Amino acid sequence: MRALLIDDHMLFSQGLRFLLEDLHPTLQCDSATSIAEALTRTGPYDLILLDYRLPDSQGSDGLVRVLGAHPDSPVMMLSGDAQPELVNELVELGAAGFVSKSADTETLLGALRTILAGGVYLPPHAVALREPQTQLAATSSAVASLSPRQLDCLLKLAQGKPNKTIARELDLAESTVKTHVTAVFAALGVNSRAEAVFKAASLGLLPSNHT
Repeated sequence: MRALLIDDHMLFSQGLRFLLEDLHPTLQCDSATSIAEALTRTGPYDLILLDYRLPDSQGSDGLVRVLGAHPDSPVMMLSGDAQPELVNELVELGAAGFVSKSADTETLLGALRTILAGGVYLPPHAVALREPQTQLAATSSAVASLSPRQLDCLLKLAQGKPNKTIARELDLAESTVKTHVTAVFAALGVNSRAEAVFKAASLGLLPSNHT
């Protein structure tokens, strides 16, 4: 397993490295303290952990740049700010997970396991605030009509993967993927990737331990 840890807080980075080594004793972990340094690292990576605030990046800019260099690698965002609006923004841009830097060890381990298993991790408070239960119940019946392939597309979408990558991994035409994604959005009653991820998490459609 290969991971890339992008964080300029050395003690926090070392702690994360220890957690990753516990999960995968054969881990090869590269590190960087800035986006510029991270972009010199050569993938592919099974996991990228990215600090939201770095010396040469503020806000979502770092995520966009890292995803541009490693489009097929899941990126877990780390931040001291866990506002639902921020989580929504980062997921919309393609993050596969978000964990607060104040989270306890078990939460961090759960998030790491979920993302490494191909899932998406969302903070429980962010998911809970998205949808009233009455709306979720109404949506659930519509989701039941989705085909297995459409649900596959939803999972890949939740992992932050673009349609081109989804098409390759599922051995489908990109136009077919677009059709499936449109059907998923309609069933969930959403208009964006972020909304789809949050709604799917609320309905329990994503792998276990996502919240």
